[in-house]
Amino acid sequence: MNAHSDPALEYRHLDEVSSTNDYLRSYAPSADITVASADFQTKGRGQMGNTWVSNSGENALFSVLVCPENLKATDGFILSQAMALSIREELDLYLEGVCIKWPNDIYVNGEKICGTLIENSLMGKNVGRSVIGSGINVNQTDFPDGLAAPPTSLCLHTGKTMSPSDLIRAVVLRFARYYMEVQEGHYDRIRELYHRSMYLRGERHSFRDGDGTFMGTISHVEADGHIIITDDDGRARRYAFKQVKLVRTI
Repeated sequence: MNAHSDPALEYRHLDEVSSTNDYLRSYAPSADITVASADFQTKGRGQMGNTWVSNSGENALFSVLVCPENLKATDGFILSQAMALSIREELDLYLEGVCIKWPNDIYVNGEKICGTLIENSLMGKNVGRSVIGSGINVNQTDFPDGLAAPPTSLCLHTGKTMSPSDLIRAVVLRFARYYMEVQEGHYDRIRELYHRSMYLRGERHSFRDGDGTFMGTISHVEADGHIIITDDDGRARRYAFKQVKLVRTI
């Protein structure tokens, strides 16, 4: 992809697959951005081994494969931020209260509408390949009990159904624009927009880490994806994903 040129896109749709991330992990790309979507995933996955539950044909299940140029591994989280922003901005056309829950889930008024799993392969100190898989709840209105976060969907909020494939293409076009900025090394705007969109940022809430429960305020997310939470004693606490949990809002 030349500087300032639109990235080339390739779309692959599958009726059923173990997961779209699995499909793209060893795929040989012929475009700047390869998109794999599916009606159903037999082994849909979330972060840290979680399972993504989705009824067949009702939701937007897709992954994108990119091979960025000169993206340092320590800056790899920028791709996750770019996808989270792309999804949030598209959903913002239909819903109010859409925000990003660190690291890259999308919430609507405290309920989860989208999850994303990003898998980077390194070449030396750089990101060689990145597969970013997302599941957006579109038309599903019934969900199993016991999910880690209360779920919701576009249909539950709007009362209308829409085409998952249309939503995927709209999100990917937004991601393509952000990806051009990443390729050109322009990260600051993406990071700023991400911070503006963060769920509960700047609000005092209860959190739990390995040492117990504490009160704190989300400050920011570092370039490598670690979150900084300032506790009531003014100490900045730094966490990787799954090392800290929001206990409740107050």
